[in-house]
Amino acid sequence: MTDLRIGLAGCGRHGERYLRHLQRGDVEGMRAVAVHRRNQAVGRDLADRYGVDYVDSLEALLDPERIDAVLILTPPGPHATALRAAIEAGLGVLVEKPLVASWEEVREVAGYDGARVMVAQTLRFSPVLRRVRELLPAVGTVHRVRMAQRLEPSDLDWQRDRAAAGGGSVTLTGVHLFDLLRWMIGRTPDAVSARMCALQGHPFENLFDACFEYDAPPLLAATEVSKFSRSRTSLLELVGEEGELHADYLRGTIDFRQGREVERVAEFGDVPTLPIALGFFGALVRGEIETPVSLRDGIETLRMAEACYRSHASGRLVRLDELDD
Repeated sequence: MTDLRIGLAGCGRHGERYLRHLQRGDVEGMRAVAVHRRNQAVGRDLADRYGVDYVDSLEALLDPERIDAVLILTPPGPHATALRAAIEAGLGVLVEKPLVASWEEVREVAGYDGARVMVAQTLRFSPVLRRVRELLPAVGTVHRVRMAQRLEPSDLDWQRDRAAAGGGSVTLTGVHLFDLLRWMIGRTPDAVSARMCALQGHPFENLFDACFEYDAPPLLAATEVSKFSRSRTSLLELVGEEGELHADYLRGTIDFRQGREVERVAEFGDVPTLPIALGFFGALVRGEIETPVSLRDGIETLRMAEACYRSHASGRLVRLDELDD
């Protein structure tokens, strides 16, 4: 099998994780061959350290003679432009979440649904969460979900720039939980009530709480993201008529609760999800599978994010189909 040639558009702190996995051989059948960063000095140093080419423009990177597929790992601001250009070049595309920076930009990419695009919603590739999804029938009909992702404050300057980030924790981290909720339940919720705060002088929200509602069967799903505490937590609880599943996907544990009994049903430890996601992406590029996280999936998480912003701004429950008006 000939290795897929991978280009990386944007390769900051998170992007370098992808590059490291590729160059360490953690993903069979793929190798990085080129990177592009706007800061040429940093980009050239990165390329030298990992033994790849530095390319000084996105246009030059997106050359089918040079690469077979591209990872779009920039902040969200440039995503729409890079995504369109990569698809039109005929390349396979993995784009970091969020798909684009805002709901207003969705129309710029919606017409490309069906292209070889995968959104890097890496929680879908967590062995813990994949096992939770398999175990869901054990709890019966689910009526309650609670999710929390709490992270340390970020020191990345671009996350304080509206043009680069698109928003705060709803846009940058909330979409992880929104996609996880859709994946577990099987569809987009019907309505949301959300509140958010900007703490510690941050220009955008770094704490939010959103309660999503499903009409039938009735289900309330609380999602929380915070980036103000010196702590890190990743939790998922699914409460059904026959019991509960509690997952700590940071530590890799799953508990099944029924009555007063608590059973530890799985313990995976901390398993990196990027190599697993890249393996699925490689299979997509080769035509072996359909995309596991489609452009449409990315759009629906942005619908949920926009509904959160509208709910907070208006102080009311917002139905997600309002965004189609």
